[in-house]
Amino acid sequence: MMLFKKLGLILIVVIMSSQVAVHTIYGQTNDSLTTVNLKQNVQMQTGNKEIKGTITDSQSSESRVYRLVVKNKQETLLNTDIMLNQPFEAQLSRKLKAQDQITMELQDQSGASVVRPSRVTPTKWRVLSKPNTKIKTSDWGNVFQNSRIEPKKYQVVQAPKTGLSYLKKPRYIASHRNVTTFKENDRSVNNEIKGFQTALLLPTESTKLVNWQLPQGSVMNGQYLYVMYESQAHKSYGRIVRYDVKRLKELGIWQNGSDNLRQLEQKINDHKFATTADEQLLQTIVIGPEFYMGHGQAVSFNQQQKQLWLVSLTKKSRQQQLIQVDLKTLHPSERHKFIFKDKKNKQSFHGEHNLSIDDQGNVAMVGMVSDKTKRQLAAKNVKAGDLMLYHGRIKNGRFYMAISNTVVRQKPGYFGQFLATKNQTRQLFYLTDGIYYALPADKWANGTLKQADISSGVYTKVYSTREFESQGWDNQGNAYLIVNRGSEVMQETK
Repeated sequence: MMLFKKLGLILIVVIMSSQVAVHTIYGQTNDSLTTVNLKQNVQMQTGNKEIKGTITDSQSSESRVYRLVVKNKQETLLNTDIMLNQPFEAQLSRKLKAQDQITMELQDQSGASVVRPSRVTPTKWRVLSKPNTKIKTSDWGNVFQNSRIEPKKYQVVQAPKTGLSYLKKPRYIASHRNVTTFKENDRSVNNEIKGFQTALLLPTESTKLVNWQLPQGSVMNGQYLYVMYESQAHKSYGRIVRYDVKRLKELGIWQNGSDNLRQLEQKINDHKFATTADEQLLQTIVIGPEFYMGHGQAVSFNQQQKQLWLVSLTKKSRQQQLIQVDLKTLHPSERHKFIFKDKKNKQSFHGEHNLSIDDQGNVAMVGMVSDKTKRQLAAKNVKAGDLMLYHGRIKNGRFYMAISNTVVRQKPGYFGQFLATKNQTRQLFYLTDGIYYALPADKWANGTLKQADISSGVYTKVYSTREFESQGWDNQGNAYLIVNRGSEVMQETK
């Protein structure tokens, strides 16, 4: 007993739980390590020996000494003293490898675990594998319904003037700010969307996995935003990336131009290990397998059937395919080939660049009349630059399409980017860079469309503009835009 008194040793009573031990160290008792998270704010990198960061006890500001042990399975890579709430830097015994199974543990000076081992992994995107299930295929043949009219009988409706021409290409500009704001100008007509502001900055550095700098079409269904990304290496191929908007909002990411996803992207590209916050953010994003997708702009969500559809050209000239995408695998489950050909003049139409399906199952595509199309139509009152509506339905396992007898004069800008239906108002939105038209789809289809029915939103006065990729609405009816250079989601401002 005298020996123990002289040495002044204190009995250590260790009570182990899932994350905490009550213990004494250097003569003081500490039982407040329940808030210690070994993965948060610790930086390690594949191919590097350096480890650094700060292990924080949020319930105490005191600096206490513990042993940090880093292992790959049974191989010890680090066993060193660190102080809680104080930055540290150390060198591992070797460089980390991608296949390592790394754990970190916090011990007291007797070697007893005070925070149980935590597994840490490299920061990686969640990527789905290509499913083994067979894709249902069919050939619908010619889906054209004979709705042709005699020459000179088209109804021409003048759209609002936007100040831009369909003949002049815009000059694309980039945004280097966290928050960008678009406001409507005086060219807008009956526009309810007064402006857009950055909600979320998307990844933007393209890799072999995803061509992040080229988002194309997008749709929102419930809590999920689905974005089509065109492949950089394989023509007409691409992937779908699903963002969990509800969870992003809960994490405080979907607001005020947050760049958390770009920071995460950089950590992935630098092969750094994930913190707890990184893992939470990675759970909000799923990357689908690559498949033959086309340009990726002709995509829509059928609310009636809860199905995601897109249109792409096949490898045969003018033949198209309507593709249904499985929402779980983010890969096609059905492919239906078809052509859309007028038997009277042998003219073929295609709508690969846009597609809209409303909540009643009505399908719409919009195309521009070219000089060649004008000659084929043989209608003197139709001009190059006019917009034509192709409309129809998927019914009884078949696809039926017709041409509206009304053309809209003229296209609002140079590149036709996207087509979408706002189900709350039954309006069809035709998007170009910096501009859109909003038109009642049923009136355009049945020939009762008037100029007063057309609204427009114009967000640029000159030919310098961001690239507007797609437009849609959430369940509350709030509009959003996918904008490029760099990639971001913008939400409407009232």
